[in-house]
Amino acid sequence: MTETEYLEFCKNQITGPLKEEDIITMLTAWGAINYSLGYKNALLDHDIEANE
Repeated sequence: MTETEYLEFCKNQITGPLKEEDIITMLTAWGAINYSLGYKNALLDHDIEANE
């Protein structure tokens, strides 16, 4: 899923007008999702087990 597709998905979850705060929340979530995926992939790439 691309950032544009993610934003479109989020927009479809909101009723009423889209506010600036909504966009900021969506982009913050997108960044957190990508960070988490990148972190997990880096651990896998280097055969490191995450401490959970």
